[in-house]
Amino acid sequence: MPIFDQGYQHWQGKLAGHAWRWFAITRQGVRAQLKNRWTRLVLGFACAPALALAAVLILWGLIEQKSNLVAPLLRLFNDWPELQEGPRAFRLTIWTIAYQFFFNIQMFFSMLLVLLVGPNLISQDLRFNALPLYFSRPLRRIDYFAGKLGVIAVFLGAVAVVPAVFAYLLGVGFSLDAGVVPDTFRLLIAAVVSGLVVVLSAGTLMLALSSLSRNSRYVGAMWVGLWFVSGGVAGVLVGTVGADWCALVSYTANLQRIEQVLLDTDSAWQQIEGLIQNARQRTGAGPFVGPRRMAREGPGSGRAPQPQRPDGNQQARPVTTDLAGFHYPWYWSAGVLAGLLGISLWTLTFRVKSLDRLK
Repeated sequence: MPIFDQGYQHWQGKLAGHAWRWFAITRQGVRAQLKNRWTRLVLGFACAPALALAAVLILWGLIEQKSNLVAPLLRLFNDWPELQEGPRAFRLTIWTIAYQFFFNIQMFFSMLLVLLVGPNLISQDLRFNALPLYFSRPLRRIDYFAGKLGVIAVFLGAVAVVPAVFAYLLGVGFSLDAGVVPDTFRLLIAAVVSGLVVVLSAGTLMLALSSLSRNSRYVGAMWVGLWFVSGGVAGVLVGTVGADWCALVSYTANLQRIEQVLLDTDSAWQQIEGLIQNARQRTGAGPFVGPRRMAREGPGSGRAPQPQRPDGNQQARPVTTDLAGFHYPWYWSAGVLAGLLGISLWTLTFRVKSLDRLK
C-alpha cells in the first residue's frame, strides 16, 4: 500500500499560554449555563437592585448640588437640617448604606445563581467519568478547579461586582465634585473585595458539594439545606437564646458580616443614629432607642435607671450602632468562613484525583 506524504502543514489555530488553560473550561461552562432559561431569568431580575443602587447614588449627587430636579426630595429632610445645610458631609454615609442594602439583596440572587450553576460542574464529570478525558491533556488539577470556579465567578461577578463598579462610576459622574473620588474610593475597593469573598467562599463550597455526589439533585438539596436551613435555625436561635453568636449558624449571615466590616457600615449607621437622636431631642421626643436594644432592654429587664441631667431630664444614652444588625466580632464570621474554605479544599483534593490516581 503506497504511503502518501503530504509534507508539513501549518496549523492555523490560535495559540494560548499554559497560564490560560483553565479559561477553556470556564468559557465552555459559561456557554452551557447561559442556555438555561432559569439562569437568564435570574440574571435579568438581578439587574433591578443594581439599577436601584445607581439611582440612589445619582439622586444623592443631585441633592449635593441642590438641583431643582430633586427639590421635592429636599423637603423630606426638614427635620434634619444637617442634611439640608451640608449634604456632602454625609456622602460616604449614604453611599455606604446604599451599598449595604444592595449587597444584602444581591446575596439572595447570588445564592440562587450558585444553586442553578454549581451542582453540575463536578458531579456531571463524575457521572460520565470525564475526569480521565480532562487530565489526559496538559491540564493540572489546579487548572481544573480554577476553570470550574471561574464559571461561578462569572455569574456572581455579573450580579455583584460589575453592578457595584458601574453604579460607582455613575455616582462619581453625577456628583460633579473632584473630592468624590478620594472620599468614596475606599468604598469601591471594599465592594470589589466583598464580591471576591463571596465568589471564593460560595464557589469553593459548591464545588466541594458537587464533588460529593454523582447526582446533581442531591448537590442542589445540600446547598438549599446549607442556605435556608442554616438561616432558619439561626433565626430561631436568635429569637429564643438571643445571644450574638447565634447568627454564626447562618452561612449567609457570616458573608454579610464580612461585607459590613469591609464597607464599615457601623460608622455609617452610627452617624444616622446621631441624626435621629438630634432630631428627637429638638422635638422633645427623648433619646432614640433602636429596635434591637428595645427588645433587649424592654420593661422589666432589670436595667438600672439612667442618670439625671442637672436640668432634671434623663441623660441620653450613648449612640450605638443598633441599626447595623450584627453586634458580634467580625473575626468570628471570618473564622467560620475560613473553616468552611479549608474543609472545601480538603474535600476537592480528596474527591478529584489526578490521572495517575484515577481508578
